[in-house]
Amino acid sequence: MFKYLPFLFFSFLFHLSFAQEDTIFIQAHDYVDMDAHGNFDAWAVFPNSNNSYRKILMHYDLRCASPESNWPGCSGWDYTTKVSLMKPSVDNDNNIVFVHDQTLANVVTPYGTYMMGNGSNGFSPNWVQRYTYDVTDFAPLLQDSVLIRAFYGGWPQPNSANAPNAAGAFNITLNFEMIEGTPPRDVLGVHNLWSGNQSYAALQNINDTSFYISSESVNSMLRVTVSGHGVNGEFSDGVNYYIDINGENQYEQEIWRDDCGENFLYPQGGTWIYDRANWCPGDKATTREHELSSVIIPGQDNQISFDIFKPSNVAWYSPSSGEGAANYIYDAQLFTYDSPNFGLDVSIEDILSPSTKQEHYRLNPSCSNPTVMIKNLGSEVLTSTYVVYGFDGFDSNTYLWEGNLGFGESEIVELPPIDWYSWEENIPFYARVSMPNYQDDQHNQNDLLYSDYTFVPEYTNSFAVHFRTNWAPNENSYMLLDNFGNILFEKSFSGLEAQTVYKDTFNLNPGCYQLKFLDTGGVNGNNEDGINWWGNNDGNSNTNDGGFIRLRAVPGPYFQYYEGDFGTELTDFFRVGEYSVDMSEHPANPMFEIYPNPAKDLINIELELLSISDLKIIFTDLNGKVIKFQETHQFKSGEIKFDVNNVRSGIYNCMIITNNQVFNKIVTLVK
Repeated sequence: MFKYLPFLFFSFLFHLSFAQEDTIFIQAHDYVDMDAHGNFDAWAVFPNSNNSYRKILMHYDLRCASPESNWPGCSGWDYTTKVSLMKPSVDNDNNIVFVHDQTLANVVTPYGTYMMGNGSNGFSPNWVQRYTYDVTDFAPLLQDSVLIRAFYGGWPQPNSANAPNAAGAFNITLNFEMIEGTPPRDVLGVHNLWSGNQSYAALQNINDTSFYISSESVNSMLRVTVSGHGVNGEFSDGVNYYIDINGENQYEQEIWRDDCGENFLYPQGGTWIYDRANWCPGDKATTREHELSSVIIPGQDNQISFDIFKPSNVAWYSPSSGEGAANYIYDAQLFTYDSPNFGLDVSIEDILSPSTKQEHYRLNPSCSNPTVMIKNLGSEVLTSTYVVYGFDGFDSNTYLWEGNLGFGESEIVELPPIDWYSWEENIPFYARVSMPNYQDDQHNQNDLLYSDYTFVPEYTNSFAVHFRTNWAPNENSYMLLDNFGNILFEKSFSGLEAQTVYKDTFNLNPGCYQLKFLDTGGVNGNNEDGINWWGNNDGNSNTNDGGFIRLRAVPGPYFQYYEGDFGTELTDFFRVGEYSVDMSEHPANPMFEIYPNPAKDLINIELELLSISDLKIIFTDLNGKVIKFQETHQFKSGEIKFDVNNVRSGIYNCMIITNNQVFNKIVTLVK
């Protein structure tokens, strides 16, 4: 359940109230060309074990191979890359060798054809893509000098019409961001149980593991990454992996992704839109974390089983090739922990919009609903939290999230729209979580994030959409939406003529809008190939029969040309003129005043509600720590006296929570 709280209150100036954290950056690979099939090693020198880190991020920057490479430029094919930690061992001749210890990342390169352009399709030879992994749980291994291996599975290929830059390669830069503080829980052990690259037939012989779990290990988790490859393994759904603990099945997960047409890295060459076995070209292989704390028995051997299996009623993609043409790259890593360090700890993990992060490309730039990810890092189930968000120095919005998140679980939250106070000055945007389960957050270092953003374009208020259909118009539709997600116009091309230009004219008031173009119709909804793509007979630019979408001023010239190779969906946020968020559909705010302000020992809260309600009065410092709490029942209007005699001088926030609204005011105490 989600509850909108659309009223405003003064900014807390959160960034001034948090203690500064020390962050250390460690370099591993530094602009290393991966221009041959094989391994590329680099040493990274980490701090010793004296420090504690609340979060460790690994940033993997992928580029086209440099001009000095044996195969300069980007390859036009999708290849597997892996980043691994190595550990010293001794071979039969007593020589020290380094062997695989733990896999940190599994990224598949994009079809790099477009990345070799001259700025067309949004790409250029300077193209770089960042993939960020949370590797906090590997902290015990990220100490002192560590050999890190980048594996590249690519081979130079002859150029072809579909992949003119197939002979290129890629380049890796790898660095670690280590943020000091207390982690969600202390890691006691990191164990690589299964890791490899084998055919489906060979995987049927994976042995179960009898693993001793120490009595100190209160929690445990299995981190699993599996991706399918080969003629059948890449495009066959219905293949699952299974995790059994002590003879009982705990998890069953299909090895499949059905959203490759929504890839944030587009367009690409090749068949980038096709769904695949747990990966999409240019993206991470999917990693899942399976919590085992409730089923692992500390202080004894535990039987752990990991299997990859295709039910007998599921056919392979190519029956003539059979299961022998399928292989799987897999890693299953067991982490053991002490108990969580905090009971109540909600984290703001990411700001998806507004943002300039590449993985959120399809959501940005935006002038509409900010979108954030929250995560429960406390031992107690998270059932509610407030999200405070806005622009520094201006009124902020608050939103009450309600749901059910266990430890380590996260959720993406779409917030109500906000006013953009400037279209010229890039005022910092922030989001902060507070008061999990209406209580004091025991760990506020992870409560606040800022995000960079770019402004949406301003369009003329009167314009026309010119949409030329390809040979499959029944797959396409589009809609125009306002700032609150209301559909102002919707059009389906099903039943309309192919190879025909359709024109719709709009005259819009000042505001924030979005045009959303979809390619989701057709047989079984599987034709998520945009309106201009090389790989089928729907039409493409090479044969001059692909579709196009353009915007034209009325009167005036064309001013917007959209990419036709957009896969499943293309969304364009834009604004018309200067505007404010229209709250006319929401009820008026009741009267709320606090005096005197500044105060010394007593404040008077004057409140007039529209209906009878129970009240919670919460007095917090600027870190969100609850200083005083008071409840009042069956209240509608009047004056409430609130004693602050024992509260020292400072700046505080007074929050009033009713049955369906929240009010906030900043209060200064001077003793």
